[in-house]
Amino acid sequence: MLEEAAGGGLTVAHRRLLLLLGAACFSEGFDFATLTVALPQIRSTFGLSHMHADLWVAVLYLGALPAVLWGRRADRRGRRGVLLMTIVGYTIGSAATALSPTIGVFVACQFVTRCFLTAQVAVAWTMAAEDLPAERRGIGFGVLALASALGTGLSAIVQATALSPLGASWRWLYVLSVPFLLVVVFLSRSLPESTRYVAVAGRHDASQGRSSLLARPPYRRPLLFICVMILLANLATEATVFAVDYMESDRGLSSSAANLLLVVAGAVALPVLMLAGRLSDRIGRRHVCMAGLVVQAGGLLLFFTVARGALGLGLALMTAYIGLFAAWTTGNAFAVELFPTALRGAASAASTIAKLLGQSASFALSAALLAVADSSSTTVAVLVVGPVLAACVIGVALPETSRRELTDLALAPVSAG
Repeated sequence: MLEEAAGGGLTVAHRRLLLLLGAACFSEGFDFATLTVALPQIRSTFGLSHMHADLWVAVLYLGALPAVLWGRRADRRGRRGVLLMTIVGYTIGSAATALSPTIGVFVACQFVTRCFLTAQVAVAWTMAAEDLPAERRGIGFGVLALASALGTGLSAIVQATALSPLGASWRWLYVLSVPFLLVVVFLSRSLPESTRYVAVAGRHDASQGRSSLLARPPYRRPLLFICVMILLANLATEATVFAVDYMESDRGLSSSAANLLLVVAGAVALPVLMLAGRLSDRIGRRHVCMAGLVVQAGGLLLFFTVARGALGLGLALMTAYIGLFAAWTTGNAFAVELFPTALRGAASAASTIAKLLGQSASFALSAALLAVADSSSTTVAVLVVGPVLAACVIGVALPETSRRELTDLALAPVSAG
């Protein structure tokens, strides 16, 4: 990364790296969004009620649990190869999902697919953290989040403007993930290995990279709080995923209208991804993330309890996305900035597992609440408590990580003792 700066503190090599990693995050965003935009049609195909869909999706989200194995491999063998393998795995899983004859097969295919997707995005964020300058890491994280959000938007646009008007099956959205294999060819030719990983790989023996070290001081306490914060922050996932379904089933919007409203709300909120990253470099990750979590909770509560009509639903959803994007850009930074290089992949994977456990718990809790109250507004009122509690955890337990070099942030030298 020795090229002349292209402006704004990022060199040409930094910008090229973000472009390459952004391509990987774009494909991840497309696939993750497919469940949200096609959920009403998927429920219809397999004859699922809202409650039963919650239970199946709760299982689906647990597919990220094996991702920690990819994180360990990234720490031992390098980031680049793992990123390429996970993209191949996810595209094959998506193609298999398109052929699912039953909900059980659908969930099994997506379970495997999300293992690869989870590892893919964790490695991409780790590489960005390791190669970008300290004062510009927030901007870099914003670029990756923006790329993923654009993938999400494309999925909704395809559903709203092509598949829904034509009456085409939701299965085509999963087929459209297959061309992302071209991203692998692109990355295999152009993506370098993480420079920080290369620099330290030869200085650490096998014992120094053991993930068990994360369970010991000084790593145990911060990793525990990070995982608790991420788990709580994702308890509102069910509300976000069911937004399109809710607009169609409870508010009477058509599939095209609901998905276009999702696109518009997300598009208006998109600048927050970059602004939040830039702002977090100036005032700190903690403040931006805490504010984002609270705004997200408020927006979701308004969407499911107060909002009526396209304008009201759109404004409430936009508010929720503004908060979500601000928290997403900054919240993911804690795990990749706070641990040494030899453990960073495993720490990132652990935080990602906490995220998926929170998401799975969100659907399981929603199913339980719907069985008792049969009310979307009551269910969401309980779920949004999670992000608010996550903001409290950040405020009292997590250190600031912005504008500091990763070597400064390492809690202690990595050792086996």
